Amino acid sequence: MSRNYVKNVSKIVGFLFVLQLLRIGIKSACFLVVDRTYYSDRIASLFAMILLSALILLIAKFRRIDLSIFPKHFGAGYIIFTIIAFALFVSTPILTKNDSTAEIVLLIYSAIVTPVFEELIFRGFVWNKLNTLFQKEWITYVMSTLLFAIWHFGYIDTIALRVETGLANAIIWKVITGLCFGIVLGALRFKTKNCYSTMLLHGVLNIFGR
Repeated sequence: MSRNYVKNVSKIVGFLFVLQLLRIGIKSACFLVVDRTYYSDRIASLFAMILLSALILLIAKFRRIDLSIFPKHFGAGYIIFTIIAFALFVSTPILTKNDSTAEIVLLIYSAIVTPVFEELIFRGFVWNKLNTLFQKEWITYVMSTLLFAIWHFGYIDTIALRVETGLANAIIWKVITGLCFGIVLGALRFKTKNCYSTMLLHGVLNIFGR
């Protein structure tokens, strides 16, 4: 890898590092006014991800950065997949017999907010940025998948709250899960050329993997 590649990939890594710091910073600000519990931690994460997603979309709009969100042709396959994902989301509280407000909010966080946030970043911005560096898109696929796995180290703040012992092991499994998700979602992004499809799949995977 040439020096130019290393420089540009390093900038992407720096961007991801700053995003995680901002996410943690926003969460920490929330805990200045509310006590930190498992539930409030998730709510703070939801709030932080919404703010950062809005910021990413605003910057992309004003700087004319293509995030490849929607497909060029919204065909029958996308409509069917959207309906299936929506049906799974709506039916989950009924099937699990847990329709409390707290559980529904957590479902929104894991199945909608997190997928949109992470897919905008990785299968949107990062993917297109890497595509300008590498002539072969499979290299972009590999690099974005590895970066997505590494990204999950940044969730140590939430993981540490959930586990009392075995923090290192929990983080490793989080990264492995991120790698597996990245392989599947990256393959879909490679095929469809948009991140709307990966948002849907990511949301479905998170419904079953919460």
